[in-house]
Amino acid sequence: MKHQQIKQIALLAILTAMCVTLRIFKIIPIPNVQPVTDILMLVTLNVGFGFGFALAILTMIISNIYLGFGIWTISQILAYGGCILTVIFFAKITPLKKHFILQLILATFLGWEYGFFVDLGMSIFGGIAAFLAYWASSLAFDTYHAIGNLVFYPILYKPITLALGHYKRRI
Repeated sequence: MKHQQIKQIALLAILTAMCVTLRIFKIIPIPNVQPVTDILMLVTLNVGFGFGFALAILTMIISNIYLGFGIWTISQILAYGGCILTVIFFAKITPLKKHFILQLILATFLGWEYGFFVDLGMSIFGGIAAFLAYWASSLAFDTYHAIGNLVFYPILYKPITLALGHYKRRI
C-alpha cells in the first residue's frame, strides 16, 4: 500500500511540474494558449476525478506563485473543478473514453467553460454587471484557449494516454 501511495505522489509531482512549467513558459506566445486544460482532461479520463482535481489545485497554486497570486486563484481552481466535473459527467453518459472526436470537441468546449467559470467567480465582487464585463472582455481570450485546446489535444492524447495506461498497469 505504501509503495502505491509513493507512486501516486510521484506521478502527481511529475504532472504538476509539467503543467506548471507549460503554464509559465508558454510554447506559443498567444494569451491563454497552453496545454494545461488538455492535460487535466486526459488525467481525469485516465486516473479519475480526485487525481485530476488535485492536479488542478496544485498547478494553479504553484504557477500563480510565479504568475501572480490573488483572489482570482480561487476562481481558477473552481473553474478547473467545473471542467473536471464536466469531463466526468460526459464520460458517464457518453462513450467519451472510446471516441477521440468526442474528446476533441469536449476539450475545445472546456476552453470556453473555464473562462465562463472564472468570470462567474470574479463577479462575486460586482454582481451581474461585473460578470458581463468580465465575460465580454475575456471572450476573445477564451476563444484562444479553446483553439489552443483543439490544437494541443491531438498532440498530447497518445503520449499521455499511453503513459497513464502504463502507470495504471504498474500500481
